[in-house]
Amino acid sequence: LDGALPAHAYVDALLADLEDDLTRFDPRGDIASIFIGGGTPSLMPADEIARLIAGIASRTNLAATLEVTLEANPGTVASDTAKFTGLRQAGVNRLSLGVQSFDDRALSALGRIHSAADALSAFEAANAAGFDNVNIDLMHGLPGQNLRAALFDLETAISLRPAHVSWYQLTIEPNTVFHKRPPRLPDEDSLWDIYEAGMALLERHCYARYE
Repeated sequence: LDGALPAHAYVDALLADLEDDLTRFDPRGDIASIFIGGGTPSLMPADEIARLIAGIASRTNLAATLEVTLEANPGTVASDTAKFTGLRQAGVNRLSLGVQSFDDRALSALGRIHSAADALSAFEAANAAGFDNVNIDLMHGLPGQNLRAALFDLETAISLRPAHVSWYQLTIEPNTVFHKRPPRLPDEDSLWDIYEAGMALLERHCYARYE
């Protein structure tokens, strides 16, 4: 193996899996949304994303108002406007940027490959490519995080005026590095203070909770 991403074979496998599912399940009505996420789909070439979306379209009925979301790791796109332009041309009309935090120390503790500057550059590049429906994905309750740091992340995200903000608490999952070597996380009282203050901040800036 040469280490290259087997993107073409992976899309073939996804479409084959969809065909198998369609032999057993009949979609009820038109497909309203497609979410391409989990892992780092922003590593995929735009032409393969286009082939995936076209393959879904040829096998199902898509709504005229179809929303196609792709998760993007800022460390894989940063200021690459051309990559975002390619994704828009492929049919992606919504992005979810996995920012997690705008604090470089927090990002390092999480093992992320991007910096706060990368996250800001990625957002700007997405806008430059014509994306007006962008979600910023943030976590709170990070190792060593206090209320001030948590609100700084939210305030930074809000200042960018994204269409959506996904803000959720870090959880420790089995079979992860954090599960084997648990970091020092905020206590329950601190977590509640962060949650209450964060929700109030979002509401003041007209971000309504919808799920």
